[in-house]
Amino acid sequence: MKKKLIILMSGGVDSSVAAFLAQKMGYNIIGIHFKTIPDEIFTKIPEKKKICCSPSDTYDAMRIANKLGFELKIIKIYEKFKEKIIHYFINEYKSGYTPNPCMLCNKYFKFGLSVDLLKEYDADYIASGHYVIREFSQKYNTDILRKGIDISKDQSYFLGYIDKKVLPKLIFPNGSYTKDEIRKIAENLDLNIAKKVDSQELCFIPDNDYRRFLKDNNIKISKGAVLDLDGNIIGEHSGYTNYTIGQRTGITYFKNPNIKMHVYKILPEKNQIIVAPTEKVYFKGLIATNFNFLVDFNEIYARCRIRKRNEEKDAYIKKIGNNKVQVIFKDPIFAVTPGQFAVVYDNDGIILGAGKIEKYLEV
Repeated sequence: MKKKLIILMSGGVDSSVAAFLAQKMGYNIIGIHFKTIPDEIFTKIPEKKKICCSPSDTYDAMRIANKLGFELKIIKIYEKFKEKIIHYFINEYKSGYTPNPCMLCNKYFKFGLSVDLLKEYDADYIASGHYVIREFSQKYNTDILRKGIDISKDQSYFLGYIDKKVLPKLIFPNGSYTKDEIRKIAENLDLNIAKKVDSQELCFIPDNDYRRFLKDNNIKISKGAVLDLDGNIIGEHSGYTNYTIGQRTGITYFKNPNIKMHVYKILPEKNQIIVAPTEKVYFKGLIATNFNFLVDFNEIYARCRIRKRNEEKDAYIKKIGNNKVQVIFKDPIFAVTPGQFAVVYDNDGIILGAGKIEKYLEV
C-alpha cells in the first residue's frame, strides 16, 4: 500500500513541482494551503512585491492540485498566526530587536501544525518545496538537515529552528535539484506557474512597508536623539523601530556629515540610537538564546550565519547554558543584529542548530 504524504502548497513553482516529484516517488498526496491573513486585506493593501498566501496563490494552488489530481485542503490560521507570528513581530520591534518571523512560521506552522495534522489525514510524511535535504547522518547518528545542491537557492537557514523530533517526518523533493531544473519540470508539465516570480516578502505585509504596518497596529514611536559613542547628541532619528544594526540611512546628523556612521545600538527605553564609525560595528561574536539543537554538541569549531543573505563564517561555538550558546568568530563580523537568528553549520553544510541573537560581543 502506498504511503500518504501531506504536501505544503504555496501556489508557487517550488511546491507545485515538489508535489509532482512526491507523486513520482510513489506517494499518495494531499495538499495543504495555509491562509495566514484574510483575503480582504489584499484589496485594501495591494502587493508591491510577490508574497506568499495571497488570493492569487490560493487560486494557483487549487489549479495545480486539480491538474495533478490530488485533494487540496485550505486551512485558515488567522488567529493562531496572529498570536504566534504577528504579535511576536510587533513586540520585537518595540523592544529594539530586528525580528525574523519566517523562522517561527516554519517552526509553529509549516513544520509544526502540519505535523499535528498527520494523524487527522492518516498521512506519514510532510513535504515542501524547500531547497534542503533531510537524511540520516552516520556521522551524528541522527536525522539531519543539510543544504540542497543549488546553493544559490539554499533555504536551509530558515529551517534551523524547527523541532528536531519532526525531522524523520519530513521530505524535501527539490533538495536534489537546481531551481532551473525545477522550472524546466514545471514547463514540461505545462504548469501555469512555471515562470511565476518567487515570493520575497512577509506574507502579512502585502506592501512590504513594515513601518506602515506598525503604525496601523498602534505602534507610535516619536523622533528621538542620535548619540555618538561618547554620549554626545549628534542628530535625530525618526523613530527607533525604523532602524537596524549597521544601517546608515534615514538619520539626520548635526555635525560630521562626511563620516560614515552606522547604527551601533538601539535603546528603546530612552528612544535613542547610538551610532559609530564603520570599524566599530564589527563584532567578535554573539550570544544566542533559546538555541534549538538539531545535533547535540558542547563546543565545536563550525560555521555560523547571522542573516539569511550572509555567508557562514568560521567560528568557535560553545554551549554556555541549557539553551544558550556563545559564538566567537575567527574574524570580526559586521552588524551582528539582536533579534535575528544565528544558524550553525558544520563544514559539510549540515545544520547543527539555531538560536535567537540576544546580544553581540564587542571586539
